[in-house]
Amino acid sequence: MERYRKISFWATICVALFIVNFAFCILCMNKTIYEKCLEQDVPSEEIQLENFERQANFDKLHDDFKAFFKGKYELVGYELDKHNTDRLNHIKWRYRRAWLMSIACLAGMVYCFVVLSKRRMFMPFVYGSALSVFLTAVNALMFLRSDREFFSAARDMVFRENYSYFSNGDIFLQIIPPAYARWMVISYLLFVAVLAVVMIIVRWFIMFLGRPHRF
Repeated sequence: MERYRKISFWATICVALFIVNFAFCILCMNKTIYEKCLEQDVPSEEIQLENFERQANFDKLHDDFKAFFKGKYELVGYELDKHNTDRLNHIKWRYRRAWLMSIACLAGMVYCFVVLSKRRMFMPFVYGSALSVFLTAVNALMFLRSDREFFSAARDMVFRENYSYFSNGDIFLQIIPPAYARWMVISYLLFVAVLAVVMIIVRWFIMFLGRPHRF
């Protein structure tokens, strides 16, 4: 029984870490959010690109960012300077780490629940969902209170629409709508909540299917 308790503990950890990391992978540099923000954006006088040019360049930037092993960003007729490339690669390092964590946690979840299914111990779905919400709250607190350069810059992007973390030596700042970072964070929080609810539903569904039938 002690073995099952340990596996249940690790299953809970895997569920929680899978939710918070997978949500980051899906929402980071999300194209759908970008398109919605671009539709609502009113370009300032500093923006010299038409919206179709901004969209085309972001699509290329998005594809290069999502390419796991690529560290260069080739835009449509433009080139990012070294400063912005380094800034994006710093974010991409977090993106890569989140993908590796998601894959590892998914594999751990499968193994743990194959073992736990023998005892019909599926509560880690619920516990892991609750833990993911707690971890998201801790991350949000760290985001709000941390003095690290990255978190300070992220707060400026989200709350002040200030992207000075990046340089204006190329067209990157002309591509990004001011509200983009804010809506990525809001979507991340909502997505974590949805994934947590889905995990609880999965647990309920498995338990429902496992109930003895009445004839």
